[in-house]
Amino acid sequence: MNQHVAAPLFVLGAPRSGTSLLYRTLALHPDAAWISNYGRRLTMLPEVAVLNRIARLAPHQRQQVWFGEEGDNAYRYGAARGAVERLFPQPVEGEPLFERRGVLQGLDRTGCGRRQLRLRNDVRRLVRASGSQVLVSKRIGHNRRVGLLHEIFPEARFVVMSRDGRAVARSLLAVDWWPDSLVWWFGGTPRDWSRAGGDPRDLAAHHWVREVDAIETGLALVPEHQVQRITYEDLVAAPHDVITDVARFAGLDDDHGWTAALGRVRFPNRNGTGEPDERVTAIQGETLRALGYAA
Repeated sequence: MNQHVAAPLFVLGAPRSGTSLLYRTLALHPDAAWISNYGRRLTMLPEVAVLNRIARLAPHQRQQVWFGEEGDNAYRYGAARGAVERLFPQPVEGEPLFERRGVLQGLDRTGCGRRQLRLRNDVRRLVRASGSQVLVSKRIGHNRRVGLLHEIFPEARFVVMSRDGRAVARSLLAVDWWPDSLVWWFGGTPRDWSRAGGDPRDLAAHHWVREVDAIETGLALVPEHQVQRITYEDLVAAPHDVITDVARFAGLDDDHGWTAALGRVRFPNRNGTGEPDERVTAIQGETLRALGYAA
């Protein structure tokens, strides 16, 4: 087992921006470690990541469980899963691992103490147990703790995934988990917003802006050479080029088996082609222009 543990890679991006797709395609790499469905529950035992090796030994099953039968669904919500699929090791966001060490969302660098620094050892144990080199971690909550993650892991790299905010808003309104999600800057759920007479489109539009703002605030503390920016639009247009570029940025070397696995994943463009909602565009306008999505 390789004993070298490299700087972790944290994936940032507003929800519904394609971060899960990027996360899982990177996790296919043999040198990438990830928090599994087992690690999320057994936070006191990072060595449970040894089960990650099972996924590498069963590539066909891994493909079906991680990306669905058609190979195009990295975020599988609202679908019944069999026992085998639920038990198969797969990458998850793993918030409990961070909560255990007090690495909380919305906590800035002043919150970094001995407890938070213990996360470094947890990550080292996890990576070594998985037989890999680099932890790749995707969690929407990372958007609001970039400075703290940088304080704990000064060498960490961050990849930021952007997507047209109008497409993000449409996608949020379509997924089944959004109505009952706690919206951190609002203090309630989308269902609460609607009950109070708010337009659901407004909340989804504002949420994208708030998440982007949180990311940029945190990244102001990180050296530029430790940050890579990509877009969902580029990813679905040239997936192999974008993902291999991110992998190299993370310190993951080219690997023929990984390249073959990538070739079995589909990357449909789900942005849609309809006329953009003028109400959403008005709310997001400044941020859309800053990111190059509007003139």
